[in-house]
Amino acid sequence: MIDQNIQLNYDKLKLENVFKMVVNNPNEREVIVKALKEWSNSAVRIEAEKDLQKNIIDELCDKVDIEKKYLNKLATMFHKQNFAQFQQEREEIEELYESLTT
Repeated sequence: MIDQNIQLNYDKLKLENVFKMVVNNPNEREVIVKALKEWSNSAVRIEAEKDLQKNIIDELCDKVDIEKKYLNKLATMFHKQNFAQFQQEREEIEELYESLTT
């Protein structure tokens, strides 16, 4: 009986929250829909760029004898220009590993 009352109260709260979220103001609705369309268009562009990046790496992998995982890391490092940071982290990981295994 108590579980049923808890569930009924929970369902009532969920319903009240849905009513609070309903947008009745046409101007607000228009602003929200416009923003969601803009966000969706941005997401489509991102997906297209990711597909292009994948295709570039796939084609490069076919031309050179380097694994895709390394080409992806090289491309990311080249883009971010963070080779020095990569080297520093690698050295720190090596030191940590050696301290654990020796």
